[in-house]
Amino acid sequence: MKKKWIYNSLIIAFSLAFLFCVYKIASYYIQLGTTNKVKDELIGEVVSYEETEELPSEQPTEEKGYYHAPVPKSINFETLKAKNNEVVAWLFNENGIINYPVMHTDNNQYYLNHLIDGRKNVNGSIYIDYRNSSDFTDYNTIFYGHSMKNGTMFASLLRYRNHSYFAEYPCFYLYTPNGNYRAEIVSAYETDINDIVYDYVRSENQFENLIRHVKSRSRYDTNLEVTTNDTLVTFSTCAYSSDNARFVVVAKLYLIE
Repeated sequence: MKKKWIYNSLIIAFSLAFLFCVYKIASYYIQLGTTNKVKDELIGEVVSYEETEELPSEQPTEEKGYYHAPVPKSINFETLKAKNNEVVAWLFNENGIINYPVMHTDNNQYYLNHLIDGRKNVNGSIYIDYRNSSDFTDYNTIFYGHSMKNGTMFASLLRYRNHSYFAEYPCFYLYTPNGNYRAEIVSAYETDINDIVYDYVRSENQFENLIRHVKSRSRYDTNLEVTTNDTLVTFSTCAYSSDNARFVVVAKLYLIE
């Protein structure tokens, strides 16, 4: 009798564990679908392209297999701000994957698992460090985003391990309510959470040290000079080679309009 009780208890335990795993997997894919829907709706509402340009396609357009999405002409921040006043920018990369609003709040936890509409979601949002100014006037502004296994959010940053990927996509575009920027890549490397790139830069001397550091750590030479008169942005995501591993892409801002 006792053996039968133990056997039945194990069956129940394994069944519950299986159902829990099914629930977690289903929940993940439901949240992923929600994230993609929100993103697609946002792009349709706020992103404008040149009239002569074709709409973005998911198919490669070059023999080498690299896809180049049309660069947006403008972003409707009035509509974005109506949805969430903590939107401070829109970030775009011609790879067609990074095409997201950028959030900013008083901590670095909330947007790890919340969308622009406030819904809790494992994908989270792209956001800048709470210590940074929302107008991108700091020496170095840090952007955070998850490296999702399906390739979304900041997962494509990991492709910058290869010089060939950098050569194909050497810059990002940053749209803000007060002006638009091209962010040309200065450095790309794997590191950890203790790297000085995550320190808030408060002085010109500290910025000089940061410039030397990121240039020396880069996996390849991007042939781009940086001085203390410049402004940097750092895009950061998890690298998964260890618990605290991170991959960063550091870029220099150029005002384009």
